[in-house]
Amino acid sequence: MGYLSSGNVLRRARITHMIDHGSQENTVIAVELADGCVVESVYYGSGTLCLSSQVGCAMGCPFCASGANGLLRSLTGGELRQQVAAAGKRGLTPRRLTLSGIGEPLQNPGPVKQFIENSELPVSLTTTGKPLAGLAEFLHLPHNGLMISLHAGTAATHCRVMPRGPDFEKLWQVLADNWPLLSGNRRRRLGINYLLLSGINDSMDELAGLYRLMQPFPEITLHLLVLNRVEGSAYTSPPRAAIDEIHGFFSERNVHVRRANRWRQQQKGGCGTLVAGKRQERSSAS
Repeated sequence: MGYLSSGNVLRRARITHMIDHGSQENTVIAVELADGCVVESVYYGSGTLCLSSQVGCAMGCPFCASGANGLLRSLTGGELRQQVAAAGKRGLTPRRLTLSGIGEPLQNPGPVKQFIENSELPVSLTTTGKPLAGLAEFLHLPHNGLMISLHAGTAATHCRVMPRGPDFEKLWQVLADNWPLLSGNRRRRLGINYLLLSGINDSMDELAGLYRLMQPFPEITLHLLVLNRVEGSAYTSPPRAAIDEIHGFFSERNVHVRRANRWRQQQKGGCGTLVAGKRQERSSAS
């Protein structure tokens, strides 16, 4: 009997497997801004530079360190470019950029939009979808990919794991309204991020709910993510066997589904581990 057929909820368990990263590790870069605020970006060995769009985050996701201290302010366009320059000073030469670090890019629309449109490198972004009017606009920008952090297959669970996120049902309606206006190439650049949380969103009800919601959008890719442990958090992801079975559940139903790559699973700079604050706060915490 498998994990998905043995009950409504997969057994709660801590991840015990580790990825062997060899000599290539993520490079976390703390960038100090003119007013003393500090944000982190991270260079992945795959050639992607992950940038922050805000100092902190207002979304309040309980499993994420990036918004633990709330939102201080948004970044300017110059401060977005400053993060790219900081990587260059370290001898790093990214091939692509992603606005998937600290903050909600849609809540900093002006600088983020200009950055995407003017960048010499391809730029992708990760968003909760809030505000929904911003999501509708950004779906049509010349981005290299737009990932929606959903982490739920039902509205109740979405509200639990993303308490300040957008309305769950209205988010799907925005996708439905804009879907006919997107080319096949643009559709294939969209993704759903699903952070697997033991005992919360890994039940058959949640997974089946997500599958039903995704059926009208066959070109969208589902990204199954694992939790990078955050100090003080009780959240965990399912064990490898359960993740494999969840992957199979979607793959057998012809959903484009991927597991998190090795870079996003590193504790150093992986998803949800970047932090922001004031210089003195960071110094006293280190």
